[in-house]
Amino acid sequence: MKILILATGMLGLATIAIPAEANAVVCARGVVRAGCAGPNGAVVARRPVPRAAVVVRPVPVRCAVVNGRRVCR
Repeated sequence: MKILILATGMLGLATIAIPAEANAVVCARGVVRAGCAGPNGAVVARRPVPRAAVVVRPVPVRCAVVNGRRVCR
């Protein structure tokens, strides 16, 4: 029984001690750029320039009664 427990413990320690390949990806977002670094290299992306907001004033609908009918232009 002791040999079985000892063998199982040694096998468990051996599987923990074997180094595994790391597949982690680390990403960060900065003020100007955002980037990710992984096992195959790194990627950096620039942020697009923000466009100015376009404000359009609504045109009032002008309606008149012509010959008994409502006409809007």
